[in-house]
Amino acid sequence: MLSQEDHRISHKPTAELPSRIRLSYKTNASGLMDGNSSIYTVNPEPTYYFAWISKSLFTLYLFTASDFISVLFPQTLFAIFSVLSNKFTVSHSQLEPQISIYYRILCAASWIWLQLLVLDLANQRLPDSVSEDKVNKPWRPITSGRITVEGTRQLLIASIAITFAVSHYMGATLEALLLFTLNWMYNDLGLANSNWFMRNVMNALGITSIGAGATRVACGDLVFKVAPAARWWLLCAGMLATTIHAQDLYDQEGDAVRGRSTVPLVCGDKIARWSVSAGVLFWSVMFPTCLNLHLREHWVGYAGPALLGMWFTVRVLTLGGASEDKRTFKVWALWTICIYSLPLLG
Repeated sequence: MLSQEDHRISHKPTAELPSRIRLSYKTNASGLMDGNSSIYTVNPEPTYYFAWISKSLFTLYLFTASDFISVLFPQTLFAIFSVLSNKFTVSHSQLEPQISIYYRILCAASWIWLQLLVLDLANQRLPDSVSEDKVNKPWRPITSGRITVEGTRQLLIASIAITFAVSHYMGATLEALLLFTLNWMYNDLGLANSNWFMRNVMNALGITSIGAGATRVACGDLVFKVAPAARWWLLCAGMLATTIHAQDLYDQEGDAVRGRSTVPLVCGDKIARWSVSAGVLFWSVMFPTCLNLHLREHWVGYAGPALLGMWFTVRVLTLGGASEDKRTFKVWALWTICIYSLPLLG
């Protein structure tokens, strides 16, 4: 038989038990537990699951938040403009009624976000990235303590599998595999950190690949023409390779901590500003010219990029500091969207 001590219980609040376990007991005058006592489980309230889901989604958002202005919004519009232009599909008729334009936007944006999640998880888990984010972006999930490096690694593995499956389903398998390869070269081989030129090229190839895959996804049921699209992608890649270092102007402190080679840190802040200004003004004229837009008929195709390019140039050459450079970078992103809309003309 059990002794009286074996039947005694501690009168501690049940809150100290796990959230799913509750202890129901009755005692007699001697402090012994009688036979009516029991232990049972209680399912968490629905609000618990809602809070957990909300927190997890917000953590995923924080991993990719920095790329919304520079990649997600511009490349989604890049894909939609390409489809609406009818220059990269066999038929020059209006969009097929089977798939609405809103569904195409949703598919393209979702595919881009999944690619960004893989890229950002792979990048932000690295020790150098953690050190940089402590200076530049302390709100990111790892530096803010929302998730561990090991948890990020496990999330990366899951996101790669999900992204590849979704890409295969949406018909963008090749673009996804290319992005996985560029991701490995960029982060694990460190090709984007040791040389500023390679950094610009890698960024240009990565962003262009995202735009290409999103375009293929947005085409959906339309027959896609690779040759004219490839020429357009190469033109855009050249533009990005010569102007993408606009994003490095406001990240100089963090890049210096990490020891990253960027145009502002290697060539100097002044040269970086003048070179990106020259690139923006050059492509503002080159794009409508290469697209054979007639000045009289499509004057807006020349005026739009030129005006935004001059606005960017004035800002980048006259305003400095991290906060102003961030605003200037948003002007650059707006300028790229204007460039991406040019196929709609003519």
